[in-house]
Amino acid sequence: MNAEFLEAYLANELDEHGRRRVEDALRRDAELRECFLHQVQLDSALHYLLPVAGSATTDSFESAVMARLQSEGADEGRKFAKSVLTEIVEEREEINPLRWPDLVKAGLISAAASIALMFGLQEIIFSQHPFGHRVSQDRLAGPDYVARVELSDDLIWSQETARTVREDGWLTSGLIEIESGDALIAFNSGATATVEGPAALSIESSNRIFLNKGKLTADVPPPASGFTVNTPRLNAVDIGTRFGIDVDAEGNSELHVMEGEVEASRTSGNSVTVLVREGLALRADDRTRSELSPVPYAGEQFVLQIGALGSPAALLRYSFDESVGAVIEDTGTAKKFDVPLVAEGELDNSPRRAAGFIGGGLVFQPGSKLEIPLSREFRLENHHTVSFWMKIPPKLGSRSGHEILEYGRDGTGWRVSCDQGSSRGARGALRVEFDDGFVVGSTDLADGNWHHIAYRFIGGENANISSHVHLFVDGRPETISDFEPGAINDGRAGSLKLGGDEARGLDGWIDELHFFNEAIPTPAIQSLSE
Repeated sequence: MNAEFLEAYLANELDEHGRRRVEDALRRDAELRECFLHQVQLDSALHYLLPVAGSATTDSFESAVMARLQSEGADEGRKFAKSVLTEIVEEREEINPLRWPDLVKAGLISAAASIALMFGLQEIIFSQHPFGHRVSQDRLAGPDYVARVELSDDLIWSQETARTVREDGWLTSGLIEIESGDALIAFNSGATATVEGPAALSIESSNRIFLNKGKLTADVPPPASGFTVNTPRLNAVDIGTRFGIDVDAEGNSELHVMEGEVEASRTSGNSVTVLVREGLALRADDRTRSELSPVPYAGEQFVLQIGALGSPAALLRYSFDESVGAVIEDTGTAKKFDVPLVAEGELDNSPRRAAGFIGGGLVFQPGSKLEIPLSREFRLENHHTVSFWMKIPPKLGSRSGHEILEYGRDGTGWRVSCDQGSSRGARGALRVEFDDGFVVGSTDLADGNWHHIAYRFIGGENANISSHVHLFVDGRPETISDFEPGAINDGRAGSLKLGGDEARGLDGWIDELHFFNEAIPTPAIQSLSE
């Protein structure tokens, strides 16, 4: 969703349909919520802090904000997180806003905002519009699930957290508290964190958390580089590594780097970034507001893992590596869904064998299809993950879309295509639909290169395509450029079909198709993309 929509919403200039789109987007897009919270925070809090801010320069405005915050108690033990007001000030001065990791790396942080105010606004925003427009809850797409508890050991949640965690472990953004035990949390970005109770942490997005108290060990693969852990006294930005953080009841924080490197800075006071390498550790406490003090390395005191995630096995798997023959073999765990390459009487409408990303593959032209009949246990409402490699020539033409696959029957079900800009989404991006609901990614796939594509449906009651579906391209979560909420209907899937008709059929290559009858973790999706 572009900035103009958000600005118009804040100015109360949108019609009913426009407001609905923005509210649905706010419910499912953590980064958009963050921007919205920042904007509201500036518009409301700073009217009180700096009533004459409009006449100040950017530098003097930020300095005045800092001075006024200090006068309001910033130097008296209140907890502040950096970057919030700086980003908004830059936006209002028509400067490209910097994200949190960029601010830390560049050392440009010069303003502060109260974490308590941020969480208070987050609760207010979804019950009441800042300009008096009431948000209708039945129009919201639902919570945004950004992480899941994959493994646990004697885990006991607080009573409040236990009411919010799904039975299958999925977590939304917000505060979670562990009374005792350990939990391995896998984030949608691919990062994992082993959290030792007692602990309290706020999940802010799929790649950023705030550890209020407790201990955690983070494992961050290259696709999730930039994973950020903020504490009351310390900010740690990963650049591909494993590290541990320990926060005591007073907020004093220690960082221990087991592998790789981490960029660290103070949450308040001196914001100079320090590069912490493997085998080193530092501490930020309340004895000084200007230093990160080296301490003896003690990485062995952290729980490194409580078990392995493992590698989920695909129920259906088609490698398309047969060099000859009329049958495409199913090498998944089912091993019973082989399919003829050429359907009876459909020679002209069948795909052809060709070189794939790994070994052999299939090449499709508009009108060519491959249909795999499925048994009755394949159901539309069940959680599942679909993964494959795809290559589309850098020409989209005038057709309305490239239909890649359909999981369903009688026109009802899941449809995956390469969007051609017929909707409001990005041209050439991944599009997943269910009836009238859809989500569209942002990466242009029609560039003549192989891309790994995956979508994950997490299932559950009252599932909605705009909040319960995650898109991935080349192992990374996709930024959603457009969507329309829609419920997921019950029913048999019937078949899995590749390709489409002459008007909308795929013009390109497919290889290594996997179907999982579960919502597999992001690290497993990333391993398929390597």
